[in-house]
Amino acid sequence: MQARTVAASLAGGAVLLLAVVALHHSAAGPSLLMAADPVTEDGKPVATSELYKTGEPDTQFPDPSSPAMQLKSPKTWKAKFNTNVGPFTLLIHRDWAPKGADRFYSLVMNDFYDGARFFRYADNFVVQWGLKGDPKIDQMYENGANINDDPKYKSNTRGRITFATSGPNTRSTQVFVNLADNTFLDDQGFTPFGELVEGDISLFQSKINAEYGEKADQNKIINEGNSLYLLRAFPHMSYIKSEGAEVVQE
Repeated sequence: MQARTVAASLAGGAVLLLAVVALHHSAAGPSLLMAADPVTEDGKPVATSELYKTGEPDTQFPDPSSPAMQLKSPKTWKAKFNTNVGPFTLLIHRDWAPKGADRFYSLVMNDFYDGARFFRYADNFVVQWGLKGDPKIDQMYENGANINDDPKYKSNTRGRITFATSGPNTRSTQVFVNLADNTFLDDQGFTPFGELVEGDISLFQSKINAEYGEKADQNKIINEGNSLYLLRAFPHMSYIKSEGAEVVQE
C-alpha cells in the first residue's frame, strides 16, 4: 500500500477548526458541535444522533459514502483539538478548498481524530497525523474514500493545514501542518484549507514530541493500530484526546 506523502522527493515511507454551540460529550471528553443539525453537500440534514461518538463500537463508524461523512462545511469554522500536550485551534475556510474543508468537517464531526497520533515529525517541514489507530476504520478509509483535488488557491505557508496525498485525487484522512513556508508544495497538488490560530504554532514546534521523527510505518499503523503497534514501538508519541467544531460563519 502506497504511503501518503507530502512530496515524492522527500523522506520515503511515512508522509505526507460566532454561532451558538452545544456541548457534545464523548468518552474522551466534551467537544463543541453546532446546535443545529449539519447538512450534507446537497443540503439534506443529518441528525447529530447519526454522527459517530467516541466510545461507540467501531462497527458503527460511518463508511465514506454515508451521509454522516458527506457533510458540508460552514463557510468558516474552528476545529478545536485537545491533545496530551495542550490544545490547539484551526480556522477552516471553505472557500480555500471546498472539498477538503467538507471532508475535514465530516471527520471532525464524527470524532475521527480522537486517539490519532502525530506519527510524523519532519523538523522545520511538517507535522502529520490522520490515521485513527483503529485498523477496522483506517482500512475502510484507505480504500474507496479518496476525494478529488481542489484547485490551488492558497499557499503552503507556515501554520497552514493541508491534506497529505499519494498522488492526484487521493486525499482521504491524513493531514499535515506546515512548520515553515513550504511554498514549493503548491504546484504538487497540496491545497491548504485552513490555518492555526495565532500562537498555536508553538504547540507544534515545541510541545508535540519530535523524538520519533519519521520512523513510524503507515502500513503498520493501518493494519495493527495504536494498541498493537504505536503504543509499543513509540510509547511517548503525542496524540489527540478530543476534537470539536465551532461555527464562525454559516
